[in-house]
Amino acid sequence: MEIRFKSSEYDGDELVKSFKNDFETTNLSENEYSDFKKGVIGSVKEIHVNNAFVLFQDYKTSKSLDHTLQVVQNDSVFLLQFVIEGDFSISMTDDKQEDSFKLKKNKYNLFHIPASNHLFTYHDQKKQILNIYFTESYLEQKMGLCFIKNTPSFLDAKKENKIYSFFEHGLLLNPQLRNIVNEFLNCSYDGLIKKTYLESKLTELIIIALNTNQPHSTRLKKEDSESLIMIENYIKAHLNEELNIEKLSLLVGFNTSKFKTLFKELYGMPVFKYITAVRIEKAIELISEEGHTISQASYEVGYKNPQHFTVAFKKKLGYLPSQLLKE
Repeated sequence: MEIRFKSSEYDGDELVKSFKNDFETTNLSENEYSDFKKGVIGSVKEIHVNNAFVLFQDYKTSKSLDHTLQVVQNDSVFLLQFVIEGDFSISMTDDKQEDSFKLKKNKYNLFHIPASNHLFTYHDQKKQILNIYFTESYLEQKMGLCFIKNTPSFLDAKKENKIYSFFEHGLLLNPQLRNIVNEFLNCSYDGLIKKTYLESKLTELIIIALNTNQPHSTRLKKEDSESLIMIENYIKAHLNEELNIEKLSLLVGFNTSKFKTLFKELYGMPVFKYITAVRIEKAIELISEEGHTISQASYEVGYKNPQHFTVAFKKKLGYLPSQLLKE
């Protein structure tokens, strides 16, 4: 199997990746590219573990123009794609398929892409997208035959050699999935332990992303979901304040027991675990992109003692925040 990537932003020849069947490999391989054209800052990381190839795009452009990545592959693959930042679309380049498939920020989708020449188009200056490639046999191994057999529209698209989107408008990249994505991308292990860890995290990510199908949210009343989303926005806007169950419950109009239960059902984790995840994610942005010191970032996201922030950071991600400064 061969996949060719040629970007309008990359300052070099196209990236050509060759794989055995089912992306089979006995080793862990990692590479990082940052040879972009002028006005583009960031990197593209690739990780190849057994039965999966991962491409993480994390860069931004100085101009707000659409940019494209031309992809040519000589065999069909599945692509599980998580759009953390920036709107995205995928389309065939031979005009046989008029419609493009769009995926917005904080959404994810599973695509089946036949052997083809197709385009990834990015519509925002900042791009942060996790692409996970694997084959049908790998998907069957993780999800069982029923996942595919129960989707007749996929089987029709497969016969017609068309790109297929499993979820019409994409699914919400909720905090539970974002947490797993962060753990995968920020693994601090080395050698065989790292290979085993990354493979297990990919399995966890695929199973939760595809098995939950908008996890649990459909069981909540619409007004309850809307109230919890309001609280989520409040939390993100007030990270530097004291956030406790009593205060948040009062704001949303629930008793504390109902609030904790419904919050965990919608977001897949307890309230305080979610708040910690959001605080650390914001701190990473402040340190890595805005030049804050560790102390400044810790105060900005609600830690009165920077040491407490460091302990929480290390416990969650497995490495110290000082590592961000070195990188």
